[in-house]
Amino acid sequence: MSPRGAGVYIPPGAGTASRKKKKTSSPRRRWGIGIGLFWLVGVGFLGATNWLYQRETSLLARLEAENQRLAARIEALQKHPELYEEIARKKYGYVKKNERLIIFGKGRAP
Repeated sequence: MSPRGAGVYIPPGAGTASRKKKKTSSPRRRWGIGIGLFWLVGVGFLGATNWLYQRETSLLARLEAENQRLAARIEALQKHPELYEEIARKKYGYVKKNERLIIFGKGRAP
């Protein structure tokens, strides 16, 4: 004999405590989640934008300093043409007529 009575058909899952109702989220909760996600995305975007701004600002400062250095170099070359000769001699190894260039390098003596 079944514990619920003789001859009574009870479908599976009917009347048992294990079956739970599906919870549906309220519109208020969905709006809260949507606003929270929107806020997180906005904060992330602002953080990334700030990082890019800082990076570009530091790059601009470096380029402005280099520009000033090069402008001073150009002005010095325009005022003192003998600097061209100094550059040619030091950087490219140029010599005047009837001059000899002696290079002392590392190594053994002959």
